[in-house]
Amino acid sequence: MAVGVGAVAVASVGQALASERAAGAILVEEAFTLGTADARFIGYGAACLTGAPRGEAEAEATNHPLRGCRRDPVGPVPPGDAAPHGYLQLTDARDEVTGAVLFDSPVPARGGLEVVFEQWQYGNTTRRPADGISFFLTDGARRLTTPGAFGGSLGYAQRRPGGAPGAQFVPGVDGGYLGIGLDVLGEYFGDGEGRGNGCVRRSPAGTAFRSPAPGPNVVTARGPGDGVTGYCLLDATTTDERKNGPWPSSLPGRLHGKLKKMPANVTPRRAERRLEPVKRVVRVAVSAGRDPVVTVDIDFRDDEGFQRVLRFPAPEPMPDTFKFGFAASTGPLTDVHLIRRVVLRSKQTVEE
Repeated sequence: MAVGVGAVAVASVGQALASERAAGAILVEEAFTLGTADARFIGYGAACLTGAPRGEAEAEATNHPLRGCRRDPVGPVPPGDAAPHGYLQLTDARDEVTGAVLFDSPVPARGGLEVVFEQWQYGNTTRRPADGISFFLTDGARRLTTPGAFGGSLGYAQRRPGGAPGAQFVPGVDGGYLGIGLDVLGEYFGDGEGRGNGCVRRSPAGTAFRSPAPGPNVVTARGPGDGVTGYCLLDATTTDERKNGPWPSSLPGRLHGKLKKMPANVTPRRAERRLEPVKRVVRVAVSAGRDPVVTVDIDFRDDEGFQRVLRFPAPEPMPDTFKFGFAASTGPLTDVHLIRRVVLRSKQTVEE
């Protein structure tokens, strides 16, 4: 049983096809394969486009239009100037780097939403990879110009660095509704460093800062929050609810890919071929109507297609509109984090 009310189940091919047929109108579609992107996407920190020519390093923790990545990347990143074979690169494998992309334009929520995207986490230059990638939804009536805290909070939840009682809180994302953490390292599962501050229900991993992280290779969902309060754990892909752990992952595959090297002067096409086996395709859906639910499906590229990994009640009340974003970070441990082919559509059925 997954933590919380959601049970882990495997979605059949027929269910996946039925879901695709039921999907409604496309609201946002961006491949991130070219040298430019939809201007409604705001880059933050290290976020950049490998399809554009490389340029000067972006200043960290600032908003900027999406453009080329820095000239001196670390790790096996895709080549620059690679359009139409580019990627949205949230981070390279430098340590202590953050990146996000924010869609600060509201999309309707009442019909339900489905987002499908490709993600890559690979290329760690340290013994273990970190941190992970988040996809999050926020209240569309609020501005979305800054992500939440990074590190184990993955750009969605709040964080008290190091977990020290006297440390200053870094707030979570403004008007957060739902944050899905594709968590390779595993800190997003725990309530250490002040995550879930003010929540009645806490993570089974407790509120202490843990090393090593309590939930590696776990997909964790956190709910509504604002500032330093909320962002409570809703569900996670672990089979153990005991407070003393361990908390093994129930995922049927690995979020992290094994690619370690990219040849010097690799062509964009060749880089694309090398990256294909370590891609994971993620689908997050929020249903409409009475008793809405959230589902998370992942295609691990193992010939099994989409597999259901989470299903749980959607937080209520649901806002009238959503905004959304993606975030990733490294710390003392590193990884390369990429996003591609984002499609967000209404969940209203064709028949409706």
